[in-house]
Amino acid sequence: MRLKEEVEGLLEVLRNIKSERKDIPIIVEGRKDVKALRSLGIERDIIRIKKGKSIFRIIEELRGEHEKVIIMTDWDTTGGKLCYKIKKACESNAIVYDVDHRKQMIKFLKKEVKDVESIPSFIKRAETELGRKFKIKKSSKP
Repeated sequence: MRLKEEVEGLLEVLRNIKSERKDIPIIVEGRKDVKALRSLGIERDIIRIKKGKSIFRIIEELRGEHEKVIIMTDWDTTGGKLCYKIKKACESNAIVYDVDHRKQMIKFLKKEVKDVESIPSFIKRAETELGRKFKIKKSSKP
């Protein structure tokens, strides 16, 4: 896949995330992931897993507030294991989870980027190499 296709695919995934209901939080690994998503205009609750509590405890605390979450862990080995643990914790707490956005990011970025925190720098590099600016607007999809 070429750089232009990768960045355009990534931007579509980000638009789709922005189009999700605002009450659906995103679960990420750490502080830098939160910062990266904020820099990309993601305006919703973003919950960090690496903050001293067990994954099960974090998900359990979401049970009364949220019926669905978006899992956006990194796509390295550690991120994959965390994603699995978060899915199991969600299942135990009757919370629906969405990993489709993560799968799409992996599809477009696997060769270029391995973690959420590197997405903004990937977009900046693509802008430089392709000689154009990319905007992330909301998707027209419902």
